[in-house]
Amino acid sequence: MAKLKYSKYFLHKLPEAQRKKGFGRMPSMVAFTDADIIEGSRYFSVMWMGKEATKSAGHGPHIHKDPELLVALGTDPANPRNLGADMEMCMGPEMERHIVTESTMIWIPANFIHCPFRILKVRRPFIFIQCQYAPRLTEKSVSYTHLRAHETGRNL
Repeated sequence: MAKLKYSKYFLHKLPEAQRKKGFGRMPSMVAFTDADIIEGSRYFSVMWMGKEATKSAGHGPHIHKDPELLVALGTDPANPRNLGADMEMCMGPEMERHIVTESTMIWIPANFIHCPFRILKVRRPFIFIQCQYAPRLTEKSVSYTHLRAHETGRNL
């Protein structure tokens, strides 16, 4: 079958090189793209979150130099607002804790400390989408020492 003119804009599976590195190695990763995969793209990923997600320690506090949008979507067609899971998301240097139990979008401004992010309980698998407004995923870890210094008003 001849390749169609705009096939390059359809991503059905990760290129083998991407499947072997970073988040691409995760079995729950359905698809992701960035400027290395589709020229001109931003970083987007889609993950299927099942009970195995509760076995992870989560993702520690960090910042991105670009804004980010996270989307958690329930998969119950009779009640799509019900996430079917309990997801913890901490925000800001104070690590303000939020428990997400319904389909939700989370906006994260550029250079805003967020996470830990953990899946606490899964009653029904859900879809998790990460959209970063950058050609590639940018992330800088933030130490708990830095966070404690912020809480006490000390400069590092």
